[in-house]
Amino acid sequence: MSNGANDFEKRILNLLGKKLMSTSQVARELGMRRDVAAGYLQALKNQGKLQFFKVGRSHVYTTSGRWRDE
Repeated sequence: MSNGANDFEKRILNLLGKKLMSTSQVARELGMRRDVAAGYLQALKNQGKLQFFKVGRSHVYTTSGRWRDE
């Protein structure tokens, strides 16, 4: 994984460690396109680092807490 991708993952985990956020909120906060943020969020969810909830039409994420133990 490149350093740029690793940096985005750390920033996403830091953000979501503080509060629940939707895909659009994460993208806006990090200044990236929504589809790019969605890809990172999906990858982190698949790795077990994020929890995912569907609230209406929104996809909401938070940290699972497990990534801190690695």
